[in-house]
Amino acid sequence: MARQFTPQAKPGNRPRGLDKRRWPRDDAGEQSKNYGNQLLPAAPDHPASRSQVAAGALPDRLTLIAISCLAYIVAVALHEHLGHATACTLLGGHVKEFGAFYVNCGGDGLSVLDKRLVALAGPFISLITGFVCFQLLTPAARPRIFYFLWLLGSLGLMTATGYMLFSGVAGIGDLGTTGDGALQGVQPEWLWRVALAVLGGVCYLWVVKYMVRRLEPRLNATGRDRIHCAKRVTLISYLTGAVVYLVIGLFNPHGIVIVLTSALASSMGGTSGLVWMDSKLNAKGDAAGPGLYFSRSWRWVAIALVVTLVYGAVLGPTLRS
Repeated sequence: MARQFTPQAKPGNRPRGLDKRRWPRDDAGEQSKNYGNQLLPAAPDHPASRSQVAAGALPDRLTLIAISCLAYIVAVALHEHLGHATACTLLGGHVKEFGAFYVNCGGDGLSVLDKRLVALAGPFISLITGFVCFQLLTPAARPRIFYFLWLLGSLGLMTATGYMLFSGVAGIGDLGTTGDGALQGVQPEWLWRVALAVLGGVCYLWVVKYMVRRLEPRLNATGRDRIHCAKRVTLISYLTGAVVYLVIGLFNPHGIVIVLTSALASSMGGTSGLVWMDSKLNAKGDAAGPGLYFSRSWRWVAIALVVTLVYGAVLGPTLRS
């Protein structure tokens, strides 16, 4: 911010209507204060300046969107291709279709147990992804790395537990009771579904609380600014993921069914904890963290753009073998 210099007024020559209290001030500390809910820019995010970050300062929006895109794409790629596709191949099946949000495993030579394992492989990989990311996460990590690991870990755990709730309620999906679900053929079906839905709801709630517990040491604000900062950041990530999944999902050859049951269900439903997790934040928590702020990084933007475009262009329309 450019400094403003004001000529010293001589006694008796000060312009009429100007009170002394309204004359410009040159206090350096003024630049680091919050006024209500207005969050002011902070210092660049390198170790020497982290202590200078304004309380509750928001990260660069473009970089935040890029990190969110990358995390959502990596999460679904691991779930579908490292999970379902790999399991299908290892168990002797043949992957007929590689989609952005689904894998069609030819199960002519697979037993019922093998089909269950293929269905379970996706949520299992998501669960492992979540645990690994949170194991690597430390409050002192560089801000962009911290948020990427936190978001990817959160997406993994929410996907794994969200599928229990979704499949229990709808009866479809990886853990559903239909022909491609892990609980296909179980009896009595209604009892299994009720139990799965209850367990999924409890586990999902625990995951959201755990996400909050791992994010709070990073926050550097208290009160309304603390809640506002966390909510703005996670909401941008949630909306970014929903838009990316929707756009890529529209290219699938199976129509709106995949968009509704896979792309939107996994983004807007499965990761909805990002929207309401602020209700679990402690507004009076410690404000000694380095904050969520990070400056713009064209490297993150470029990587996210390339990965998203390639994933969408190649797997959005579906690869057949």
